[in-house]
Amino acid sequence: MSESLVVLLMVLVGVQFAAQAPVNGGLGRTTGPLVAAMISFLVGNVLLLLIVSAAGQMGSFSSIGEAPLWQLAGGVIGATYVALAATTIARIGAGVIAAVTVTGQLACSVVIDHYGWFGIEVHDVSGPRIFGLVLLLTGAMAMLYSREEASKEGAGGRSLRLLATGAANRERLLISLVIFLSSLTVGIQHPLNSELARTIGELPAGLVNFTVGSILLAGLVILSGQIRSVLKAREARPQYFLGGFIGVIVVVASLSAVTVIGAAGLTAALVTGQMVGSLFLDRFGIFGLTRIPIDRIRIAAVFALLAGTYLATG
Repeated sequence: MSESLVVLLMVLVGVQFAAQAPVNGGLGRTTGPLVAAMISFLVGNVLLLLIVSAAGQMGSFSSIGEAPLWQLAGGVIGATYVALAATTIARIGAGVIAAVTVTGQLACSVVIDHYGWFGIEVHDVSGPRIFGLVLLLTGAMAMLYSREEASKEGAGGRSLRLLATGAANRERLLISLVIFLSSLTVGIQHPLNSELARTIGELPAGLVNFTVGSILLAGLVILSGQIRSVLKAREARPQYFLGGFIGVIVVVASLSAVTVIGAAGLTAALVTGQMVGSLFLDRFGIFGLTRIPIDRIRIAAVFALLAGTYLATG
């Protein structure tokens, strides 16, 4: 499969990936955000277990002892980031989390590509690639700025912003820094999973990723005393359990794509797809989101994202 086709497919994967956060958010309104994240991982875990069993690849786990322990860290990284984002989103907002995450992931992915870490083919940091990454970051920030401004104005945000205190701003800055550091490790997640896939296969590697993440999130839910909130999931609408399905598609598709287009290329394609997908989710208010019209800033941001993806993966 050509690199261009892989990039296009990962952009499409990113489009549906945009729905994961609002889906998990919808479930979180019933169960609480941390429990929703755990349920999302568990659903993905069960789905992958069925897929691996149906594909007759359960025997591949006999080789897992040959994999270094660090190759199992992909699930820890994913679950840690999801848990942090779920518990801090109410304090700093979805836009800030998305912005610092994009920045951290892109920065980490460029370094991984440049040095060829984790078995990734070396992609030198050339001028066009750097410009492409700048366009991606600019497009993502413009998209997020437009969304945040529309949301704030719709909720009387101008007066609310005037009430912000210095202490609150310092708290937001500290939380943003923690999310940024976590997002740096997220850039390592797919290459780590890809390394594990070399030993036990792609689908089993995806299953290990979800199993490790599920165990970690379950431990966090128990330690935080929220285990009883799991029962509230019975009250949630069926569509809010799709987060695990979406996550499985992203993880499995990324396992193959990262070795073809590199870490930065994968991140660029996913970010572009996510932002374009969020454009339509916001426009029609899907999954309980506030309806936000498509303005000139958001249209310009889409073109910047598409151009950035082309240059960053070239």
